[in-house]
Formats: sequence, C-alpha cells, structure tokens
Amino acid sequence: MQDNRTTTASAAAGPEKVRGRQWLRPDAKPAALVLAATLALIVSMKLVNPAFGSMTQLAAILITSIFLVVASFGQGLVILTGGIDLSIGVVMGIGGMIIAGMTRGSDDMLVYALPTALLCCTAIGVINGIGVAVAKLPPFIMTLSSGTTFFGVGLALTAGSSQQPVAPALQHFMSGSWLGIPLPVWFLVVFAVLATLLQNGTAGGRKLYAMGSSPGAARVLGLPTTLLTIVVYGASGLCAGMAGILLAGYSSSATLDMGNALLMPTIAAVVIGGARVTGGAGIYLGTLAGALFLSTLSTVITILSLSQGLRSVIQGGIIIGALLLQSNRSAPRR
Repeated sequence: MQDNRTTTASAAAGPEKVRGRQWLRPDAKPAALVLAATLALIVSMKLVNPAFGSMTQLAAILITSIFLVVASFGQGLVILTGGIDLSIGVVMGIGGMIIAGMTRGSDDMLVYALPTALLCCTAIGVINGIGVAVAKLPPFIMTLSSGTTFFGVGLALTAGSSQQPVAPALQHFMSGSWLGIPLPVWFLVVFAVLATLLQNGTAGGRKLYAMGSSPGAARVLGLPTTLLTIVVYGASGLCAGMAGILLAGYSSSATLDMGNALLMPTIAAVVIGGARVTGGAGIYLGTLAGALFLSTLSTVITILSLSQGLRSVIQGGIIIGALLLQSNRSAPRR
C-alpha cells in the first residue's frame, strides 16, 4: 500500500516538477522564439553582407520599427478581444495629414495639432467600437467600411495631395538623440514598458483576456463588455494616430495612404508573437518581438533589392505559418 501511495504521489508530482524546470512561461515562448529568429536573421545577413549589422544600422532598424510597435499594440488589444481593426492604415494617414496640415512647417501650432490629431483618430476608433459593440456589426465589416469611408472623407478634403512639411520639433524628435541614443529608441523602450504593464499587469487587461476567452462568460460575470469593446477600438485608433504622427515626423511630410503598407504587418506582428486570432491569448512582449522581426525582415528585403510583391508574399506566408503553428498547439488541448 505504501509503495502504491508513493507511486501515486510521484506521478502527481511529476507534472509539477516538469513545470518547475521550465525557463519560460508558455505564453512567453513565442516571443522568445521570434526574438531568436530575429537574431538569426541578423547573423545570417551579416554572413552574406559583412557591412550589415553595424550599430548605426541596428539603431535605424529600431527607429523604423517604432511605427509598427505602436500601431501593433492597438491591433493586439483588438485581437485580444476576438476582433480585428482594418482601418489602422487609414487612421495613420489621417493622423499624419492632420499634424502636417495644422503645423505647416512651423512649431507654433504643434501644441494644438497633437491633441487634435490624436482625438480625431481616437474618435474614429470609438466609432468602430460602437459599430461592433452596439450595432453588433462584424469587426471585419465595420472597420473595413469605416476605413473606406474616412479615406474618402480625407481624399475629399485634401484631394490626395501631400500636406506642408510637419513641425520642425517633430522632425527633430525623430532624428535627434540623447546620451548617444536616438530619441525614438528611448520612446520605443518607454512605450513598450507602459504597454506591457497596461496589457499584462492591470485589472483592465485581465478583463480583456476574459472577454476574448469567453464573451458569454464575461457578460455573466458582469464585465462591461460593451464599454470595454468601445475603449479597445478607441485605443487602437489612438495608437494608429500616434504612429501616423511619428511617421509624418520621420518622413517630414504626410500623405493619406502612407499607413496602408503597415496594416498587414500590424496583424502579422500580433499573430507571430503568439496571440490567438480568436482572442483571449497573447502578451505584448510577443507583439513587440513580432514587430522587431518584421522590421528587420523589411530592412533585409530592402538591402537585397527584392520586389514589393515578394515582400507581400513573405509577410503572408509568415502569417499563415503562425496560424498553422497555433492550430497545432491547440489540437492536443482539444
């Protein structure tokens, strides 16, 4: 009898011992794998092109990744609740156009232009959230229709032309440095820390995970699912507007379609970082790793002079591969 009890106790303790030997939480493993893939990509490119991988070039990759890092946070929150935001590219363009149109190459209006651009972009996100949460429209249809509508509004107001140069202070922020480190890199680090704390370290973040895992159970528990959905889409619009402003400062001007190329990468960064497209799973560290990987991949593609079509094929293949991996991981659980 004693031997049987000992065997049973050992068997019960077995899984605990296995979990105790794990170096990473399960939800952090995708982020670690993507970061490892990023390092492998840099090393491989270094072997092909010895000039690649200098500190200046790595800093440039981090600077150009800031737009994807910021916009992907909003997209990640939406996907966490089981939705998707297809208006991000348009909202980025609108944010950049507003900041350029109001400043017109001067710092005088910057203090008014920044909140105006961010509020307008947040309002677009709130409209998306109301359509999804109140009108019960599918997120795909609502955000795609919203993006098309507001693109038309922006096109009517600007005739599709590029605005005046943005405020010099914004351009200086994107090109300046402090303590030898570019200012955008400082911004990226601070943003990543705050985003991680917000998504994975607050009660509000835990409510979003509960919503994504089981919307019905979340309603039974009394969670304000309608309000949370509106807030999440508003946050996505805010992040897209912020990314558009930064992109305008980096480019010194803005066009209405300048954010379109970043729409699919925002989805890809979230998915390859381990988030489940049906909601309820994924951490921001994974999204951050996905954004850095895609920015590094984009730089490599540019250096190799590959076509834009091939770039799209690679990004689509990465998304499909990440979805297949998710399916394989969830199959044993089912």
